[in-house]
Amino acid sequence: MERPTQDPEHAVKAAATHHPNLPQSRLEELLDDEEPAHAAAANPALNLETIRRLVRTDGRRVGPPA
Repeated sequence: MERPTQDPEHAVKAAATHHPNLPQSRLEELLDDEEPAHAAAANPALNLETIRRLVRTDGRRVGPPA
């Protein structure tokens, strides 16, 4: 499932980033990549702590949860 998220074509990467079975670790990596970050943040499987951190930091990555 992770392989399409590494595709050089933006549309393929963005579509794969929305998949609910994408591992949390890969979602976290995609949040750090400017191109697919928006799609990763919209993934319904994103864990609650990550969502809270995104809200607190206005979408900026500030390291792992405390």
